[in-house]
Amino acid sequence: MRMFCTSGPVDKKTCYYVERPDITEEALNHIERWEYFNIIAPAHSGKTTFLRMLEEKIKDKYLPMYVSFKDYKNIENSEDFVNKFFESIEINNKLKRLRDIENYFYELHEEQKKDIILMIDDYNELDNKEVLNDLLHIIRAMFHKKELYGLRSVIISGTEYIPIFPDDPASPYNIAYEMEFPYFTKEQVYDLLSQHEKETGQIFEEKVKELIWHNAAGQPGLTNGLANDLVVKKAFGEKIITVKHFEKTLEDYMRVYIDKNISNIINKAKKEKELIMKILFEPEKIEFNIYDENIQYLYLNGVIDNCDGKCCVKVPLYYKALYTRFRPKVNGEKSEMKTLNESVKTYLRKDGSLDLNKLLERYTRYIKNRGAIMFKGRNYYEGVYQYNLDQFLSLYVEAAEGKVYPETQIGGGRIDLLINLNNKEYLIEIKSNIDEDQYEKSKKQLVEYLKRSGLKEGWLVIYSEAIEDFKHEIEEIDGVKINVWFIKTNFESPSKVN
Repeated sequence: MRMFCTSGPVDKKTCYYVERPDITEEALNHIERWEYFNIIAPAHSGKTTFLRMLEEKIKDKYLPMYVSFKDYKNIENSEDFVNKFFESIEINNKLKRLRDIENYFYELHEEQKKDIILMIDDYNELDNKEVLNDLLHIIRAMFHKKELYGLRSVIISGTEYIPIFPDDPASPYNIAYEMEFPYFTKEQVYDLLSQHEKETGQIFEEKVKELIWHNAAGQPGLTNGLANDLVVKKAFGEKIITVKHFEKTLEDYMRVYIDKNISNIINKAKKEKELIMKILFEPEKIEFNIYDENIQYLYLNGVIDNCDGKCCVKVPLYYKALYTRFRPKVNGEKSEMKTLNESVKTYLRKDGSLDLNKLLERYTRYIKNRGAIMFKGRNYYEGVYQYNLDQFLSLYVEAAEGKVYPETQIGGGRIDLLINLNNKEYLIEIKSNIDEDQYEKSKKQLVEYLKRSGLKEGWLVIYSEAIEDFKHEIEEIDGVKINVWFIKTNFESPSKVN
């Protein structure tokens, strides 16, 4: 029986496997046209699996040669590199100079009577940049005589753009195409999950499939990881994998497991802490610019993406992990938010539904009492408001065995906070210091989310320094009820508060 692959390149005999006809066709077209191209994508996105699949697909017609530079660290000179190169392709060769590689390809083509496809994986692991530069020069030279050498195509794969070396206008970067390497589509994720269903008879609830797709956003490593945890740990031996199973998996990914994908993202984000804080907590304010080295670093390592010209964290599971790791500190507030004599039952109706407006009234009392300490004179990112409300609501909702989810995919977009309690959802959009036009746009956006989600009521919480007092307004727009809560953030300095 096959399984979900959580490490290394995928073996189709032992692991569920997703065909990728769109990028396969593009790669084959490049090869047919004698073109050299690069595949630059984050770690754990399936590059090696793809190259190995491509190798199988073309081996009857061409002579594919796969080389990984994964263990090419500590290469001191070109002779070390040549020895390692021929060792990698399992050739016992006496050649010592980089230039001898040209002769090798010429003789190999003459002997095999097949065009050669050279695949260099993990190229950026070769940390000797002088040797790398020399190698790229040789590839460029061979490109101009590729038919002589039979070197039809060179595919270079890695997690960084191929550098243009200073004072070196002949970089082979100029001769290679950049091929986009997207994550799985929704259809491909569902195909992966259906393979398990067909082979085992164990079924994913439709909502679980949607949750896997939304939380991993098609990132191959995360998609397989979530599915594997559900199958092997949370629902082992059970016929149906339910939302309850998924909630346990998500909780473990956030608080228990050291997942290599998430750990990698957090470690990369730490190196650009100030920038990632702005992207997380000042959403839609940082313009995406690939020529900004800091943005490029986060982008190439899969931390952020380009969302309509703005920097964003597109993978919700990454967002949740980064949100938890980098959220602004509001230490010591829990005892003020929910006192010992307060029960969540106060805010539950007889049918078990949440009286969210009543709970938000309690929140305004908390802010009136603590706002001067929480907000005045402190250079917070806007996200502190979302985290403060998230923390407050979570104290009550989790006491009723519900969950509060930040930045959740819903209705074709992302809602700031989603409460799930007793199988009922409550959507909360959060804004701060917006003008009238932004206010109207926010209401329309929330209405669209609600209508697409089949809900009749939603909440818009607006934090503002401009308002004089807290207030709650209710509007009905297109048959949908919108509760607007205005939260004052302009307080006297803490020293003047009794």
